[in-house]
Order: sequence, then structure tokens, then C-alpha cells
Amino acid sequence: MVSPSPKAEATARPAIPLRVRRVVVVGAPAAGVVVKPVMLVTVEVQDTQRRSVARTMRRTDKLQGLMDYYYDVVSLGDAGARGAGRFVFDGKRVRGEDTPEGLNMANGEKIDFFEDLLSG
Repeated sequence: MVSPSPKAEATARPAIPLRVRRVVVVGAPAAGVVVKPVMLVTVEVQDTQRRSVARTMRRTDKLQGLMDYYYDVVSLGDAGARGAGRFVFDGKRVRGEDTPEGLNMANGEKIDFFEDLLSG
């Protein structure tokens, strides 16, 4: 078995996680350093017709506000159209009480919106 050369070991890079969060360092150098995650995240909703709506919100805010904002901006016709679709993130349905922090969303993530299909 051949061991890798020292040069190959030096150029090897560690695996990068899929979702990287930005952090803010708070505190003076003399005091202990506190690392806090960034509290704001921008989330975008995009539907099948390529209409998109983006909103910046706190990581702990419920996504119901984003859903209501999407319905207001896109205005799917009549008022009964609210709730006539599905919001999906990473293959899972998003509920109004979910938060970006609970879904482990990074800044700039997209939520897909699919209108319900009615047979006739």
C-alpha cells in the first residue's frame, strides 16, 4: 500500500457542509468571544409560472407571514384562492407555523409553490 505524499496531504480540503450560516462575533478581545448566528434570512417563494416573491424576515418568525404576503402580491384571482396550493421546501410541505430556523434554511433559499389541480 502506498501512502500519500506530504504534498497531497497538505492540499486535501475538508468537506464543506451543504448549508453554511454566517455568524457575527460579538464582544471585546479581552472579554470572552460570543458567536451568534445572523438573525435575518431572505426567503423566496417561486411558483410554476416563474413568479417569485422574496421577503427578509427573522429566523424565528413563522412562515405564515411569507405565505400571506405571497398571496397578496400574486393575487391568484378571488379571495377563495388563499390556501389553494402547497408550499414545498426540500420536498416537504411547509406549514404556516414552521420557521426558517426550524427548517434549517440558509439565506436566499427558495420555497416552491404548487397550485392545487382541480379535476372537472
